Amino acid sequence: MSTKTIKKKSRKKAANKRQREKDKEKIKQLLAEKEAEIEEAAKQLAPDFDYEAESKIIAEEDSITDAIEEVKADVKEKIKKVLAADEKEVEDAANRIAPDFDYETAAEEIELKMRADAHLVWQFLSGESQEDQSYESHESETEEVTIEVQEVEAVDEEVEAENEMDEEVGTESDVHMENDEAEAEIESSEDTPDVNVEPEAESEPESESVIETESEIELEPLPAAVISPSKYPKPAYIPKTAIGKFFLGDRHAKTLAVILSMLIGIIGWQAYDYLVPKDVNIIYRTYAATEEIKYSTKARTVGDLKEELVKNDNDLFEKSKILKTDIIDYPEEKSVSDNMTITILQAKEIKARIGGKKQEFRLIPGTVEENLAFNNITYDKDDEIKPALDKKVNAKTKIVVDEVHYKVSEKREKVEAESKVILDPMLTSGVQDRKKGRDGEGIFTYKKKYVNGKKVHTDRKIKKWIKKPKDNELRLGTSATGNKGTYRVVRTFTANTTAYTARPGATGALGEKVHVGTCAVDPNFVSYRSELWIEGYGYAYANDCGGAVKGNVVDLYMNSIWQCIQWGRRNMTAYVLERID
Repeated sequence: MSTKTIKKKSRKKAANKRQREKDKEKIKQLLAEKEAEIEEAAKQLAPDFDYEAESKIIAEEDSITDAIEEVKADVKEKIKKVLAADEKEVEDAANRIAPDFDYETAAEEIELKMRADAHLVWQFLSGESQEDQSYESHESETEEVTIEVQEVEAVDEEVEAENEMDEEVGTESDVHMENDEAEAEIESSEDTPDVNVEPEAESEPESESVIETESEIELEPLPAAVISPSKYPKPAYIPKTAIGKFFLGDRHAKTLAVILSMLIGIIGWQAYDYLVPKDVNIIYRTYAATEEIKYSTKARTVGDLKEELVKNDNDLFEKSKILKTDIIDYPEEKSVSDNMTITILQAKEIKARIGGKKQEFRLIPGTVEENLAFNNITYDKDDEIKPALDKKVNAKTKIVVDEVHYKVSEKREKVEAESKVILDPMLTSGVQDRKKGRDGEGIFTYKKKYVNGKKVHTDRKIKKWIKKPKDNELRLGTSATGNKGTYRVVRTFTANTTAYTARPGATGALGEKVHVGTCAVDPNFVSYRSELWIEGYGYAYANDCGGAVKGNVVDLYMNSIWQCIQWGRRNMTAYVLERID
């Protein structure tokens, strides 16, 4: 490979390397600009947000979170170790107390018992069990026994009637014989039901059939303690009265009895509610006061009570009368109860101006804020509300809510340098020094205020200076009088100046003393009490006039006649000043 080729390649590599470096610099610059724009936009949205402090806080929170997670993991491990140790100790203690106890067999027995209980519950829920059937058969047998006992009692009554007849007609022996026969018949009749009625012991096969039914399912036999005592039915209750037999004879009668009882209770309650008056406490709040009375009413609902109060011609309250427009603190359909407290608010229909438009408004006692909430009128912190939210209303209050919003925009503008006049006591009186400034440029924020959709005001405020302007300064010397401060030039004219003097303590046209720093002027040309600065003289306060002082003539006070002669008459530049600081 030739030397020229090698040099060309090396130059090309160097050029590529420089180009890559330039590209990296451009990318860094673009990223920096974008970051600056993002930061500027974020500061506009949240100017008080401290990004560096928040970043530090987030980093600290992350480190704290990691430390907490480590502590949690450590605690979990320790708990596992403690639980494992406790479990081992419990197992060792159980082996010491009952070394021959078989835990696996006990667990199987508990499981079989739970399965058996579940089977019994399933059998009960699936329909009528054998237990119910045995109970019904026992109930039917009991009814048969009851009927036979009644027949025996009837026979006994017949025998007693015959004995009474025999006592009236026959002898005592006949009576004894008949009584013996009657006793024999009673004994035979008492033995009859014992023969016909099956003993309760015969119901045992039914319980055995139940057990056999349970044993058909592939389950382990249950222990005797698990068998429910409900398998042995209770004796049936026999009502003694006709009403009891009617209502408790069957299920339908029971249901009918419950329904009838409920209907009677409802009808009685409705009758009591309609016929018996209720005492209620009524609180009436007006714009001026609050009154309270006790009122007796038969009204059933709050709405009915309000109509009754409106129609009532009696003066229930001393200072006012309840109207249809008034408001009750309960829904109208709510039932009236005894000793109920009802609050009524006096309400007046007015026209309020909301958002520049008139609308219906119900004025109630309370503050403006409470009235706006009651009428479902929303507002924000910028809206203008009259009267103030915390003010109490009266019957003549007018509510005004003006919707206020702002539009903010930014504009880049050039700013001309201002002219600033400074009285400088360090500079010789009558001498002026000018310093030229420069114009500037900045970004201004315009905040436009809209009330009910109409623009009413614009506020202009500097946001950022691109190039700050420098004021044009005019420094005016006041070493003779010592005056200082910042002023602006209201008017400039060429003064035909003269000089005068007076005895010490003399006063001018305004009754004020004249001295060096005062002057006489034509009040039609320069107003009294104007502050002037005269070239070659300095600061001069206009508090005097003169017969020869006309138009632009300004007569300056001097300490001596010699100074007046030296001054003579001169045409000098004069500034009429206005203080701005």
